[in-house]
Amino acid sequence: MIVPVSSLTHHPFNAEIYLLSDLDTLANSINEVGLLEPLVINKKKEVISGNRRLEALRRLKYKEAEVVVRDIKKEDEPLIIISHNSQRIKTARELLNEIKVLYKYYSVGQRI
Repeated sequence: MIVPVSSLTHHPFNAEIYLLSDLDTLANSINEVGLLEPLVINKKKEVISGNRRLEALRRLKYKEAEVVVRDIKKEDEPLIIISHNSQRIKTARELLNEIKVLYKYYSVGQRI
């Protein structure tokens, strides 16, 4: 699905956990080869996965972006956001932020 970039917002939880780092490199990559993966959004058009890509698209003045809309329960959104970012290289602070949230979903000692 294609939506206007101007209609998309960052999910508020994302700012609590992650930094929008190295946007210049990402913007250069998107400028050269395009957006390789669609953004994942909820029904409120908040970005669940792809917040850095959204910022890069804004810097490049893209008018539209490809998205995948997911119907996610509000209480599950933090878990889904963290899961989408599992491959990302993170700072120590970002890892600690994730751990604080994941404790709510998994009991200590539970195998994941």
